[in-house]
Formats: sequence, structure tokens, C-alpha cells
Amino acid sequence: MTREESDRTGYREVAARIRADVAAGVWPTGRPIPGIDRLKDRYDVARQTANRAVQHLVSEGLLYSEGRRGTFIRPAAPARTLARDHHVRRDAQGYFFGPHASDWRGVGPATQEVGLAPADAAELLGVPAGEPVLIRERAVAPPDASHPWQLATSYLPMALVDQVPVLGAAETGPGGVYDRIEEHFGAAIAWEETVGARPANDHEQQQLRIGAGLPVLVITRVSRVGEQVVEVNCTRMSADRFAVTYPVARDEETARWPRGDGRGQ
Repeated sequence: MTREESDRTGYREVAARIRADVAAGVWPTGRPIPGIDRLKDRYDVARQTANRAVQHLVSEGLLYSEGRRGTFIRPAAPARTLARDHHVRRDAQGYFFGPHASDWRGVGPATQEVGLAPADAAELLGVPAGEPVLIRERAVAPPDASHPWQLATSYLPMALVDQVPVLGAAETGPGGVYDRIEEHFGAAIAWEETVGARPANDHEQQQLRIGAGLPVLVITRVSRVGEQVVEVNCTRMSADRFAVTYPVARDEETARWPRGDGRGQ
């Protein structure tokens, strides 16, 4: 086997050795692993092989890159995934979706800006393509987390923001934007969520500290007052940390119990 062939096939063996060193605690979580030149010397391989092994582990999700800061070991996922159910809850800070999130906090400042929504969000919001909307961005995590666990982006129509200017403020008061919207309309908001998944983009990989090979769970929430869509929210989280849970109800016509055929009476 030539050196070139060895480099092409040997990166998986090097990746396995790096993985074993990570498992053994050779390098601490939260600090960068050695650079490529040190890795090639440690494992006695070509620089290209060492680099390819690291990229393989990034795509696998064991490592994540922070650009010039280096490549880091991704913290282990919790023993169990954190479930989101079909209930919305409210406290003095605002609304939260999922029973685990009652004590979560913002990581870094939330942002508000006028810009363009992605085509799918604009369509749900009912605004023409190219029409500006208010975009609110927020990252949240448990109190002891070192980085965001969820990224949430809200899109609100400018016609509504013009009527309720506080929606564009950094601080929207108790209950957040949902309370302000309900106060404006004098009616309750109803929510509908769609759950999907897709590859994480560069921003999500950096913020959530996940490799390119890990997908994000995407929950798109549409907020309505009556028939009017007042907000579209896109929440993203690492798919290996979260699950969606809900009760399964019997259809009263086709799966009722006792059955109408005389069995199970």
C-alpha cells in the first residue's frame, strides 16, 4: 500500500485512537484538543491524515470547531433526552414550551431587528416575499449550561408592530410578547407546532456546539388570534438532546373501547 493510499484509509484508525483518548480523559472537555501538527506527531501519521480524522470526528459529533479558537470535545449528552410535550406554561418571565424549561435563562442578549423572513416563515406569516418583518432572536439554556441549548427566532408582521410598538423593544414586560399581543386583541393566542429536522447550519453548529453530522430538531410554531397569524417562531435544538412526547388518543369512531362488535364488553 502506498503512503497516499494509507493516508486515505488510515484516517478512520486515527479517528478511533483520538476517540479512545477522549474517552480516557487525555484531553479535558471545554479545552481545545492539540493542533494538527501535534496530532500527526502523536499518532505518527501524515498531516493530511490527522486533519481528515479530526474532520471525521467533527462530522460525527464528538468534536466541534470554533474556528481560530480550536477544536473542542463536545460535552456528553444528558443521560436522557429532554422531552417537549403539548402544553404551554407561563411564569412571571413569560411562556415556555416543555416542562423542563421553567428555570432556563437567556444566554447572551436577545436581539431585535427589522429584516426579511425566510420564504417558508413569510408564507406562514402571510406577508409577501421581500416585505420586512420584525425578527427577534433568543438563545436559552439551563442555569448551569456553558452554551445555548435552544435557539429561537420569532417573526412578527410589521403591521402588528406598528400597532403595538413594545413588541420591538428589548424588554417587553411580564409575559413577554404573547401577553402584549393578547392584551392588544383582548383574546387568547392559539398555537400550532410542526416538528421536523434538518442539517445544522454554521451558526447553529457554533452556538449549539454540534458537529456538521448532527441534525437539529426544528419546531415551527404558528401563533394565531382567531384567523390572524400574529407570529411565527422557529426553535432549533440538537436532535440528540431532545425528544417530543405526547399522549396518543383513541379515535372514538374506529378504535373506541369497548368495541361495538360485542367484544370487550
